Parts: sequence; C-alpha cells; structure tokens
Amino acid sequence: METVKNNSRVYTKRLNELRSKVFSNKKKAKVNIKRATDWLHKKRAKNQSTIQILPISSLKDWIYSEKEGMVRHKAGTSHFFSVQGIRVQNANSSEVSGWDQPIIVQEEGGYLVILCQEIKGEIKFLLQAKFEGGNINRIQFGPSIQATMSNLRQHHSGHKPILSEYIDHPDTTIIYSASQNEEGGRFWQKSNVSRLNLLKPGVKLPLQENDNFIWLSLSEIKALMLVDNIVNPYVKAILSPL
Repeated sequence: METVKNNSRVYTKRLNELRSKVFSNKKKAKVNIKRATDWLHKKRAKNQSTIQILPISSLKDWIYSEKEGMVRHKAGTSHFFSVQGIRVQNANSSEVSGWDQPIIVQEEGGYLVILCQEIKGEIKFLLQAKFEGGNINRIQFGPSIQATMSNLRQHHSGHKPILSEYIDHPDTTIIYSASQNEEGGRFWQKSNVSRLNLLKPGVKLPLQENDNFIWLSLSEIKALMLVDNIVNPYVKAILSPL
C-alpha cells in the first residue's frame, strides 16, 4: 500500500506531470470516436437483460419495515442501502426553507478508479462497458473499477470486481486520490474515493479473457462526453482534475 504524506502537494505535482505527458501528445493523437462508439454499441447489442419497474412489495429480498419506517434489504442495512426519510428545516439558502423527503442511506462508500498507462508514447485511460439497471441504454463507459466496499468484500456472494487489486498495487502510482460526496439531494452523507492510478510501463493487465475494457486517450474521452448518455458521471468526476 502506498502511503502519501502531504497529499495535496504530492498529488498536485503528479497531476501536473501526467497532464504534461497527456498534452505533449495531444497534437499527434488521433481522436477516433467512431471506434469507441462502435465498440460500445456492440456491447449494448449483445446485452440480453430485461428490466422493469415493479412495486416494492413485489421485489425479492427487499421489504418495507413499518417498525423502522424504511425500505431495506431483508439482510439489514450493513451491506445494502436503504431508503429512509429526512426533515430539513431552516435551509435559508435553498428555494424553500424546509421540506420532508425520502433519501438513500448507505453506510459504506466505494472506490471509483481509472487506470492509465503510457502506451506507445501516449497516455491512455482504461474504461469499461458498465452495466447498471437504471442506465439509459443499459451500458455506458465507466471507470476501470467501480465498486462498493461490499462488492470488494463479496458480501453479496458475487464475484470480486475484476482489476480490484489495482486499487492499491505495487505496479501503480496513485496520481491522486480524494473522497467525493455523492449527490446530497439523493444520498445521505455518502462518500466515495475517486482515484487515478498510473500503471508502470509494460505492465500487462489480466484482461485476456475479458473484452469489456477499452483503452482511450483523454481527447477521445472528452469527445465522448459530448455524446448523449454514453459516459457515466464517475468518469467525468475522476478525470476533471486533468
């Protein structure tokens, strides 16, 4: 595990160095949006999922607890989010001074990590085709690693997220790492760690049997951000310091 003292100073220096490498190649870098969009469209076409909105009472393993006054998983709230209520008062800086609303409560956050590497003289960033039930078009470009702590600890009996060992790995340098608040209008005091990790040159990731990832330049990603509903918000947040 890498220990960074005086984080802000170290991370600023590393960001400046990476930014210099990225933009030194900007003129000769080819922006090929079609390659990336064609790749994503193929992922979407292969996706066979079906999704429908249902009453809470119809959901497997999810309950409304009248005693607790919340919607939660039957296993409890330690490793799953719940929907609870808050009452806001004296919010003089808002449109109205007070209101009641439901809000998502999740005791633990997660890691949102983009891996980058110098490949043939150009800095590339690794994105994945990320499926989520509420996505428009189901699959969007997401960070290299997007996982809650429960995902990482496999509390939900699922597979450990691929590449999760590179959240903190001897073959990477943490360019920057910072906790970021989720959108406070929907989440109760939830924070995720946003991180940009630089892989050592020549390091090969274990992706031979997984084609769900694609290397893209910063110019390509920025161009994709101008396309509707194709890049998820976490990618934009992680790369914003660049």
